Amino acid sequence: MIQVETRAVDGAQGPPATLVGDPDVVRQWTLRLGLGLLALQGVFLVGMSVVFYRRFTLGIDFGIFSQAWTQIGTGHLDPVSTINGFPYLKSHFELLMWPLALLHLVVHSAIVLLFVQDVALMGTAMVVLLWVTALLRRSGAGTSWTVAVTAGTVALLLIDPIVYATAAEDFHFEPLATWFVVLAAYDLWSGRTARMWVWSSLCLLCGDIGGLYVLGLGLTGIVAARGSRYRSLALFAAGAAWVGIISALGANAGSDISTGYAYLAGRQSLPSGSHGLALVAKGAIGHPYRAWDVLWPRWGTILRYLEAGGGIGVLTPWGFGVPLVALSASGLQASGVFVSIPFQNIVVVPFATFGTAWLVVWIATRWRRRLGVALASIVGIFALVAGGAEAVQQLPTAWTFNASAGLNDARQSAALGRALSATPSDAEVVASVPVIGRFGQRPFLYTLVDAAVHTTAPVPVHAGTVVIVIDGSAAPQLLPPFIATELQNDLVAGGGRVVVDDSGVVAIVWHPAPGTGGLQLP
Repeated sequence: MIQVETRAVDGAQGPPATLVGDPDVVRQWTLRLGLGLLALQGVFLVGMSVVFYRRFTLGIDFGIFSQAWTQIGTGHLDPVSTINGFPYLKSHFELLMWPLALLHLVVHSAIVLLFVQDVALMGTAMVVLLWVTALLRRSGAGTSWTVAVTAGTVALLLIDPIVYATAAEDFHFEPLATWFVVLAAYDLWSGRTARMWVWSSLCLLCGDIGGLYVLGLGLTGIVAARGSRYRSLALFAAGAAWVGIISALGANAGSDISTGYAYLAGRQSLPSGSHGLALVAKGAIGHPYRAWDVLWPRWGTILRYLEAGGGIGVLTPWGFGVPLVALSASGLQASGVFVSIPFQNIVVVPFATFGTAWLVVWIATRWRRRLGVALASIVGIFALVAGGAEAVQQLPTAWTFNASAGLNDARQSAALGRALSATPSDAEVVASVPVIGRFGQRPFLYTLVDAAVHTTAPVPVHAGTVVIVIDGSAAPQLLPPFIATELQNDLVAGGGRVVVDDSGVVAIVWHPAPGTGGLQLP
């Protein structure tokens, strides 16, 4: 038995504790084991991506991003998102897509975007573990607490259902922004200023959401980073300025700010730019009940993100800032879709998980020996129970948050594969929403929905070859079977050729007559 005097998290002296073994050696081995387990999780995520890609279970968002990635990678540096109907850059100002498009020079398949996302998810978990290990070293925690806290952290990271749901939900920049802001937070905590700004800058390149994350990190630093308040204020200002610039440029159309937050200002819509943001802030401060009325019915959904990280980590100095900003942005949207979709709030769990570890270590090293051990144990057990309960509830359906609400079967996937093979690289594609993502590497891409319900204008015709892909079994609510049949008959009557008709999948190759301006859906 070795008597070791522990130090508090922030350098204060703690009580002596009887520990077994060399804490430094234990930290190294537990870190290696934890990183190994998280690497296996990363391999599993890659496997998930391969399955979803091969089963054509990728929807609108993957279509938008893969189209932009392909266009930029082939030299079209200002691509238009034909699904959105405006330049890709105006959606969220995700400048990082341009460096990512360099990968197209090496790998032409858009599956690389899913792999990048998987690396970001795995990398985030690994940084959290490294951060917790550094926390244990700084606090002087001994063997018992090193093993317990490390094991608990790894457990929460491995069973986090938000990670798996995010990997199943197409590709998005939120996981990349999360990775960068967690790296920046680790460096802010460690005092590595130069590297912190590198990660923060990369986070900003992820668009308007990156600006919000950096703003949230600055808020955290102002409260928690002793001796780094000026740096934290600079982070807060940089994040706020970036969001303001993007708004002033009108480059956040994908965030639906003009109508999604207008109710906070007592309006139906908002003017563009920083003036609209100012009206939202003024209305929210002057009439807080408007925000409360929207948030109250959504507390159950919000709590699931908190529980996945242990439930109490967001109440700590290092765990609250970024989650507060992220959950406010999604929770206050007029539409509840934003707070219910996991990838929108993936950033909450890493900070909540670290906050939980921080709280356990803080109690164990600050309080009197027996009381500290008891309270820290209770907090740790509560966190694991909360995270475990959330995992039990959400993991069975974690990979059904995508547009298809499940994988296409093998026959459907084979039929869709034949449809893709019959689609020239320069063709225009009009496809059902749940499977449109795999066709996103075409220059013109449009969704196939019931015009009577969605009041859509005729689909523009830009190419000499138009391929219409109908997967009625995946989303019959978007195109009822009788509408799909009518569309098929009209296209065949107009010279279209059915190239696939199997397992509910119909693909029609149509060569419109010269001068044809659009395809009117039934």
